[in-house]
Formats: sequence, structure tokens, C-alpha cells
Amino acid sequence: MVPRPLPNFRVTTTFLALLLAWHAPTAEAQKRSTRFNAKPSNTVEAAAMEFALSAEEIDQLIGKTADVLTSNGKQEQNVEITRFFTGRDKSQIKSMEVKAENARRGKRLFATRLVEMTVDDKSYRFQYLPSLKAATIEDQSKKNAAIKDKLRSSNEQFWEEIPEEEQLKHVEEYKEFLTKVGEHFTTLNMKFYETKYFLFYTDMPAKQVAPYLIQLDKMNELLGQSFGFKPGHNIWRGKAVIVAFMGKPAFLEFEQQFYNRTETGNAIGLCHSHGNGKVVVSCYRGNDPNFFGAVLVHETAHGYIHRYKSTVPIPTWINEGIADWIAMIIVPSSKEVRFRQTEAAARLRQMKTFGGQFFNSDRLDGWQYGSASAIIQLMLKASPEQFKLFFNGIKEGLTWQDSLQRAYGLTVEQLSQAYGQSIGIPLLTP
Repeated sequence: MVPRPLPNFRVTTTFLALLLAWHAPTAEAQKRSTRFNAKPSNTVEAAAMEFALSAEEIDQLIGKTADVLTSNGKQEQNVEITRFFTGRDKSQIKSMEVKAENARRGKRLFATRLVEMTVDDKSYRFQYLPSLKAATIEDQSKKNAAIKDKLRSSNEQFWEEIPEEEQLKHVEEYKEFLTKVGEHFTTLNMKFYETKYFLFYTDMPAKQVAPYLIQLDKMNELLGQSFGFKPGHNIWRGKAVIVAFMGKPAFLEFEQQFYNRTETGNAIGLCHSHGNGKVVVSCYRGNDPNFFGAVLVHETAHGYIHRYKSTVPIPTWINEGIADWIAMIIVPSSKEVRFRQTEAAARLRQMKTFGGQFFNSDRLDGWQYGSASAIIQLMLKASPEQFKLFFNGIKEGLTWQDSLQRAYGLTVEQLSQAYGQSIGIPLLTP
């Protein structure tokens, strides 16, 4: 589609109040929860307690040697855990005291600053619960074992952590592949660019390339932040490969030659997500640099979603919604996503229903991308932490409907109504 001007689209506080009202406790309930240290106040905090250590298990960590990571990125290495300060519930810690070897006195680390620690080669994550003003300690090995069992039942699995030396081998493998691409397109004068996360191979003039490299790196960092990774985390198998042509004929030839694909429809970019974790994005620039930038980010985001946590596929409306949302954020000069959101709202005002296909379809119509990105945008603005819980739940083996209920306390019908409320259709049905 050609980008067009559109009216301003924004999230209303009325909608947010409606969405949050379906799962938020009353102020009095929060007060009671804090006073008696009984229950967490929301779904995110409840999930944080699923694999939390008991008071007895926490006591057993005292006297152990640990490496502790804090929120400012600082590591306390090879320190002895000397004490945990807790509330009435001994499994919820306010702070912990550690002591370095040969130090005269201990150091107190407050729960709000604690991120993770390693003890006896086992990983633990601190989950801060604001309503209780304390943190639980999550047993990562126990949690991962439970998730592995769930994934195994559906023939899915975690993506394995790749050692640095193997990452370098994968990068060299991809460079050999790109050399073959260059040998095939000898008349195009293809050039190679490399960033921390991407291998970019193109026949575009050098001065046109830099903005796209910046956008890709920004996309990588923002998605990492949204999914809870530390800055600089590399999710890729080696790096992601981008093959970008100036014109459509070369793009079509690449698809036929290297992926045996003869039909690409109206696509100007495609993401090839391989079963072994390799990701290759092919695309062509065309005449609209802003639109191309958005497409490049969109397609590469599909690769990121493929590589995140496990091999579990993400439902189409969520996958396309995230890809369009991140493209809108990273390339604000392209108005295509906002136009599709406006078009979707206009269509739904006439139909008053998704028609039973949107949430379960393997392929979306063009206008439905607008609904997908708008729903993702609304869910994120309502609560980034709950969206993270929702997305992680799917990647950990829950159906997206069960994960929606767990994270937001919403049914599919309620989610449709919430989105409908934001576009003036309070009784929108799925």
C-alpha cells in the first residue's frame, strides 16, 4: 500500500480504565494483601510466585557462595550470603546481606535492586512484587524443567544457548553463503556491512545503507528490552542475515535461486526462519525509503520472534501485530501502520465483528494487520509487564487464549470488546 495521511490515533484513558478494571484489584484489596502478606495484587506477581523458593529453601542458601547481579549491571562475585531480611512471610525478602572474601563487614543489597544470582551452578531470579514491597527468589532450573516437559508434549523445545566459539562459526557460515549470493549477482556490485547483530548484504549505494543499519539495531534493542533481556543480548544464531536489493527483479531472482520460491505476491520483503535457528531476510528497496525501512524492521522482527526462547510458533495475529508495532515505533516516518489501523477501524465500524476468522487465521487480509498492531499496542500500553507474561506464556507452551487469561484475566471476547471500545464499537465480537 502507498502511505497516506491519516487522523491521529491514540489510546484513550477510558479504554485503559476498562481494560485494567477487568483484572485489577480494588485499593482495599491491595491494602489487605500488603497488610497480611497474603497474596500478590495482580497476575504478574502471581506468576512470579509459581516457582518461588520456600522459606526453608531460602534459609539453606545462607552460608553459600554466590555471584549476584544487580539492576545497575554490577556483579557481586564470589560473595558469601550471610543473611536474608524478610517480612512476616519468610519466603519474601526485603534485602539480603553478602560478604566478600576478606571483607571486614557485610554489604546489604535491597530487593528492588536484585536481578539474579548463581549458587552452586544453579540460577535464581529475583522477582520483585511491588504490592508486597518484597521479592521472591525464583528457581530457574525448576521452572525450565517444567517448561521443557510442557514443550516436549507438543514436539517443541527451548532454543539452546550457543557458545561464543560456535556463534563465530555460524557467522562465518553466513558469510560464505553471502559470497555465493554475490557470485550469482556479479553485475550488481554487492557490498557487505556488519553490525553487532546483523550481516547486511546489498547493492544499495553506501550512503543509503547507514539509516537502515541503525533502525535494525534499534529494533533489536527495543524488542530485547520488551522481552526482558539485558542490554546487548544477542538472540540470533550467529547473526541475522539481510539481503537487500535495489530492485524487484533481483529480489525475485534471489527467492527463486536460493529458496526455490517462484511466487512472492506483492511482498517487498520475506523472512526465512529456518528450523535450525538461522534467519535470512530478503527484500528490495523500491522507490519509498521510509516504507522500505518499515518493511525491513517488520520482516526482521518475525525472525526475532522465531528465535525468542523456544521453537513454539506464535499465532499470526500476534506475530504480525508485534512486527507492525515495532516497525511503527522504529520508523515513525512511515505512516503505513497507522493507515492500516485507521482502515481496520473503519471497516469494523461497518461490520461490528471480526467474523470468527481474525484470531485463528494463518493469514491476515491487508486491513487486518491494522487491528493486529492496534491490539498489541493497546495491550502493551495497558501493561508492558502483563504483555511480557502473555507472550512468554505462549512461548512456554500455553495456548494463546490460556496465556491471555493468565496474564490479563481476559477472554477473547473481552479482548475484542476492549479493542472495540477504543475504536467506538463497544460490542465488537471476535
